[in-house]
Amino acid sequence: MSAIEILRCVPTQELTFPVVTLIHVLSGNIDLCTDMAIQRLAPGSAVALGSHRRHQLLPLSPSRLWVIYADEPFIRAQMRWLLRPRQHVRRGVHPDDWDGNSLVLTPGIESFRRLEPIWRQLSVLPDTCSSPEEISIRTVELLARWVGTVAPVFLTEDSRSLHVPTRNQVPSSGRQTDPAMIGHVGRAARLLRERMGEPWTVASLAQELALSRTHLTRLFSTHMGASPMRFLTEVRLTEFSRLIDETDLSVHQAAQAVGWADPRVASAWFSRRFGVTPTRYRHCLPTTGSETA
Repeated sequence: MSAIEILRCVPTQELTFPVVTLIHVLSGNIDLCTDMAIQRLAPGSAVALGSHRRHQLLPLSPSRLWVIYADEPFIRAQMRWLLRPRQHVRRGVHPDDWDGNSLVLTPGIESFRRLEPIWRQLSVLPDTCSSPEEISIRTVELLARWVGTVAPVFLTEDSRSLHVPTRNQVPSSGRQTDPAMIGHVGRAARLLRERMGEPWTVASLAQELALSRTHLTRLFSTHMGASPMRFLTEVRLTEFSRLIDETDLSVHQAAQAVGWADPRVASAWFSRRFGVTPTRYRHCLPTTGSETA
């Protein structure tokens, strides 16, 4: 399973991936065209597509997406286990009922904001785990947390009340997280996105926010799913990928535009994400999906 943050401003070509594709819209509006229909996806909506299902994304405005690619037998087996008993699951949603055609759900933008740190952790797993076994264990753990967050959208109306915690299950009253600290992290994320071209360090970011480097790193990792500088790398890589896919800028120009003075650094990160260099990516047929998954 792999998770990729994507920025999209222009339509894709027709795409077909040999894996399940899970698309989540965090901002912008986008039309999903499949063999069956054209469906409007607004912020807070998600769609699941089975393997080898042709589709095209037509953004109506600049859009930010999280796309997860997963082996179909794996995701069906995990969802079958997590969505028990079957009679509590909405019709057509249970993996034994889903035919692989586009399945649109609306968890909501607030759910996506809670899920984004989980997706971020999925995206950096290969660099944070020391073995394939650890990656597998962490993947299943993160998937369970993800499904737990959006469980109500899978369930029938009658069964949703069964999953509402009672008073005795609540560990304490009131909020456990300082809202001011969440504000610091949110501001830090906005600074890195809006000024990604600057030569940021943890020290300079901490100084901008009037926080210690240690405290900022701890807060950022907790709320964003990655350290500040790794988050910046992911932000740069996402925008660099968009420029490679949607513009004719050279690799060097695209790298400079996102804050990487050395295009070799940009190419190395791009290759880690897609399995090919930016130059080769531009010459590959995008419909196979073998490089992305």
